[in-house]
Amino acid sequence: MIKILLDKEIRLYKELIDSANVIIHAFDAKGDILIWNRAAEEVTGYTKKEALGSSKVFSLLYPDAEYRKEVLKSVGTAFKDNYKNVEFILTTKYGDKKCISWSAIRVKDKKGSVVGSFAVGIDVTIKNIVKQRERESFRALLKSVRFHEDDREHYEKLIEDLKAEVNALCKELARPQKY
Repeated sequence: MIKILLDKEIRLYKELIDSANVIIHAFDAKGDILIWNRAAEEVTGYTKKEALGSSKVFSLLYPDAEYRKEVLKSVGTAFKDNYKNVEFILTTKYGDKKCISWSAIRVKDKKGSVVGSFAVGIDVTIKNIVKQRERESFRALLKSVRFHEDDREHYEKLIEDLKAEVNALCKELARPQKY
């Protein structure tokens, strides 16, 4: 009876992980991938079969060796400390670049030894593009306002110069100054 309940619970967790709309990975202590859910397949283009059981998929997701070192160092950090909202750019199977915001936690055994980690990733590519476009629009607006501000200062100076000329003419003609 207990085995049946445990099997049901395991199936429930597997379904939950697989149906989540965020990337979920689990790693063992060596860094090999143990869980690769459907969202991971959809975002990266790599299937479970291609990803599970090794860490080789990292060389595909992060083809630049130096950048991959940085990513793997961060993954290694998850074995020491949990982290959240760390963004990395991955390359999909089809060559697209995706920005993923990662959070990770350590998994410990009963003795307190770290035996793996779970990582959850959210594709923030579109959100970041929108933020960048908002910043660019804001900069353009500020530039436009500065341009008009510069024009205003120019016209104020012209008005002051014209007032000075009118006052000088009034003085020449022995009339009271107007401005």
